[in-house]
Amino acid sequence: MRRSLSYFWRIQLAVLLGAAVATAVLTGALLVGDSVRGSLRDLTLDRLGRIDYALVSERFFREELATDLSRKLEGEAQFHRETVPAILLNGAAINAKTKARASRVQIQGIDARFAGLWGDPSDQTAPSLEKQPEQLFPSVHINQSLQHELDIKVGEQVLLSFERHSDIHREFLLGHRDSSDVLQTLRLTVTKILPDRGIGTFGLRPNQSRPLNAYLPLTVLQKVLGNETKVNAIFASAVSSNSADLTAADILSTLQNKLNQALKLEDLGLVLRYVSSDSIGGVGYLSLESTQFLLKPEIIEAARAVAIERRTLFLPILTYLANTIAANERTIPYSTITGLDTRRAFSLELIDGSAAPPLADDEILLNEWAATDLGTKVGDEINVSYYIVGPREKLLIRGAQFRLKGVVAIKGLAADRGLTPTFPGIHEAEDMSEWNAPFPIDLNRIRPKDEVYWDLFRATPKAFVSDGIAQQLWRSRFGDLTAVQIRTLMGADLQTIQTNFQRRLLDKIRPEQVGLVFQPVKADGLAAATGATDFSTLFIGFSLFLIVSAALLVGLLFRLGVEQRASEIGILLAAGYPISTVRRRFMKEGGLIAGIGGLVGLGGGVVYAWLLMAGLRTWWLAAVGTPFLSLHINLLSLVLGYLIAFVVVLFSIGWTVRQLGKVPIPALIAGGVGVGGLPNRSAGADARSRILAFTSLGLALALTIFTLVSETTASAGLFFSSGVLLLIAGLAFFSIWLRSGGRAASQPRVAVTAQMGIKNSGRHPGRSMLCAALVGCACFVIVAVGANRHVEGKREAVPEKESGTGGFALVAESDIPLHHDLNSQDGRFELGFSESDSDVAADTHISPFRLLPGEDASCLNLYRPQKPRILGASKDFIERGGFQFQGTTAAKENPWELLEDELEPGVIPAIGDYNSAQWILHLGLGDELSIQNESGEQLKLRLVGVLQRSIFQSELLISEANFKKHFPSQSGYAYFLIQTPSASNPAAFSENTEHIGHTLERVLDDYGLDVTSTTEKLASYRVVENTYLSTFQTLGGLGLLLGTLGLGIILLRNVIERSGELATLRAFGFQRSTLSLMLLSENGFLLLIGILIGAVSALIAVAPHLTTPGAQTPWFSLVMTLVSVFLVGMAASAITVYFALRRPLLPALKHDA
Repeated sequence: MRRSLSYFWRIQLAVLLGAAVATAVLTGALLVGDSVRGSLRDLTLDRLGRIDYALVSERFFREELATDLSRKLEGEAQFHRETVPAILLNGAAINAKTKARASRVQIQGIDARFAGLWGDPSDQTAPSLEKQPEQLFPSVHINQSLQHELDIKVGEQVLLSFERHSDIHREFLLGHRDSSDVLQTLRLTVTKILPDRGIGTFGLRPNQSRPLNAYLPLTVLQKVLGNETKVNAIFASAVSSNSADLTAADILSTLQNKLNQALKLEDLGLVLRYVSSDSIGGVGYLSLESTQFLLKPEIIEAARAVAIERRTLFLPILTYLANTIAANERTIPYSTITGLDTRRAFSLELIDGSAAPPLADDEILLNEWAATDLGTKVGDEINVSYYIVGPREKLLIRGAQFRLKGVVAIKGLAADRGLTPTFPGIHEAEDMSEWNAPFPIDLNRIRPKDEVYWDLFRATPKAFVSDGIAQQLWRSRFGDLTAVQIRTLMGADLQTIQTNFQRRLLDKIRPEQVGLVFQPVKADGLAAATGATDFSTLFIGFSLFLIVSAALLVGLLFRLGVEQRASEIGILLAAGYPISTVRRRFMKEGGLIAGIGGLVGLGGGVVYAWLLMAGLRTWWLAAVGTPFLSLHINLLSLVLGYLIAFVVVLFSIGWTVRQLGKVPIPALIAGGVGVGGLPNRSAGADARSRILAFTSLGLALALTIFTLVSETTASAGLFFSSGVLLLIAGLAFFSIWLRSGGRAASQPRVAVTAQMGIKNSGRHPGRSMLCAALVGCACFVIVAVGANRHVEGKREAVPEKESGTGGFALVAESDIPLHHDLNSQDGRFELGFSESDSDVAADTHISPFRLLPGEDASCLNLYRPQKPRILGASKDFIERGGFQFQGTTAAKENPWELLEDELEPGVIPAIGDYNSAQWILHLGLGDELSIQNESGEQLKLRLVGVLQRSIFQSELLISEANFKKHFPSQSGYAYFLIQTPSASNPAAFSENTEHIGHTLERVLDDYGLDVTSTTEKLASYRVVENTYLSTFQTLGGLGLLLGTLGLGIILLRNVIERSGELATLRAFGFQRSTLSLMLLSENGFLLLIGILIGAVSALIAVAPHLTTPGAQTPWFSLVMTLVSVFLVGMAASAITVYFALRRPLLPALKHDA
């Protein structure tokens, strides 16, 4: 074997290099996947430091909770003792000098403990955040990414704007929505620029893009927010443990249990207040209240359960503010009314001393002051009017009618000021005329007697209604009750049971119900680092033709080597060696060559992977969105790539060796390599080719006609299937022509020499079919892929409603939600628009969406999203319709209305973009995605519709009604689609749209509003798609290049086989140039046939895309690609012919003689 290898070293070296190429490509593709995953894993570990678990809440809680939790963890060896508190906010930043702005800024209030999560605290951020004597403003550190956005230097000032914290929901009647109450701006001095690594890249949400971070002292941020002892985040670190007894779930459960033990009602925004009997002139009680003004249902049920356990009385209270109580043409302005069950309301007495009677839903009790003021008697009609917050946070006036059931004395419960929770801006006022309420108040309605009542009783209710009607009129998504009273019948000391009641209440409340839950952020980040896209599979697919071409090249080269040794094979067989022995000998040689070539290919695979990673960081950067990718070499991938490539190459070699026994021994001994020059005229082969050809053609036509007639949503897939069938039919018809000897009635008249070359293509139908099929399949894929590339075309004057933009010209997102209607002049005025700016925005129509923050679900995010962003679509937007749907679960004229369908409990409908759903979230129509709602309950989003190439690729959409139901704490609108007026031409439309966008950004810069053209947003997604397609074309082109080398080898084999024939022609006077033309004609014909069949079939396959309105196909690049294929193929053939015909032909003539 050694001597054989050395004697035929040239051809063996070529086989070895072919095997090396196959191994290098396959192994390199696997290493690319490892490198992307490894780089994402490195980014995750870098941005989180030693943070393993994070608790981030919408509400603020005690900073001491972190200290209390640390004490609880002292006996737990799996945790670092100290837990770290912080404040995390989203906001915007402005360079105070240049006015350069940045949105989506992560604002961190930290201290030295936070910096210690990345190493030695003495060498990190917190100590230098202290304000220096020469500084006018507090210090802030920013990372390099934010510095680049702001173009700012150390020592310059930056303005950070963020949302003020409010315990009371801004969409509740008592919530503050004015800009001065919502926005907080802080001027700071930049004292350090942190590198984009380690603490400088801190972020809890997995994304490969570098965050924009600003770090300021925790105490400074607490003071500005008015929460000097509170935070909204705690971080915990786990200690690495080799114990197999502790799972990740066990560690997380332990941490959560310790947190539950450290919690106080204050951390949940709850107060259990003791009201003594002396203060109300009746029986004392405990009152459970919320700093958010309203108690949520889960809190109420927990309190009810504890009350039953403690055998105490449970009295629900709901107090609301009425604008007017009217009767007998008299009115009382601005009064509180309490809803309760009078049967449980001890010490609520009528003026005659009897107990207050039970109330029906249409009955009311007035206190004696109100009854006297209105001049009413029992049975009179009482009218009550009040505010509610309607759609788009507009205040609406509603009314209710009651019948007076009785008059209560102002004593006992009726004199209890505690029935009314603290109204911010109202309770602290000395007079009613000094109220600072977040809703409109007509001070002219307030009478002197109202001021007297305020002085005597403050906000004590003037009326009582049943708890049932109070719930119907005034309950909201933020809660059902304003208080719960706990009373005892046995005279027990409530102060004694207060502590026990509080502890039991904390035990009953599940932390997830109030949003105080630790998340395993590091484990989730590492899981997400596996990626939404498997880059190993992706690049194997991209390199598939390269791998297949290398394998075919190995087979062709090995066969050429075998045919060179035909005499040797014939002698061995003639000497009595079994054909199996000869085959094993050649298989051993082939296996050894493949093995050595594979080892060489491993080194090439590393280089190939490095080149691909370099391409992802530079040429194909748009596909990954980060330059921070590095090569990671995984031994398993090397072994796997080597083994798979070895098997593929060995199979290719084995296929060649298997043909050894099909040539007669005399022909082998004589140096023959074939059975003759005649084509294979097997009737069976002809029949099979005809059946395949006509069946494929018929199916292709049937699918095309069906698609055109039915207008099915799956037209793209059906057309692609038609194209594939047409490719098969074309190749089958060509096979029939080849087997007929290359004769056809419609054969074109060409030069005699070229005609001879074309006819010779039928000499070996199998080889010719291999050439045509290889070129045809390659061209099919390259043309189909290239035709789907998106290029910038003519800009329309008005975006089309039934398109990916939905007819909207601009899309905007704000860091701080807006609480006023941008479509109304009053709303714009509240947001700070000048008259001229308001006129600019008045010509637009803006569709606002509620936004639940989450992870980007588009192709722009390499990480696998686990909690995607969710948009709440308003009813107006749903009724408007628009966009182009890829498919829906049910047929509706307006598919958006599917979002309003009622599904089974725990399931709500959702709509997403097809590409994101299919390839990133891995969801199909009707599939469900499980998430948690605000109360910690499992919620399933069922995909009822998918959009086609839309601007919603980063999120899922649900109805606003479902959004408010399941995520009630999310206030305001933070995502906007903007429809701008049409124009006479695209240039005018573009200029006007750009002016509108700049105006909105300038006026709302404190809200961090970022406005983008919808076409640019779509283009950002298309860039990724185009980059992948370009990568596929590039690597496919390399595969086609190897394929053309295979064509050259086939041509070389033909020349060797026909050396006698060529010598005879030469002897009859044919020039070498004539013979060269004949051989080139043969290969050129096969190239043209393959290109023609592949290109035509591909155009049929992508017909839906080509006929899409506004589609821009890169025809020039496609034509140039096909021309390049032909020229490269002909060049390879010409080189082969040149070297082949240099051989002396006289010996071949003598041999044939």
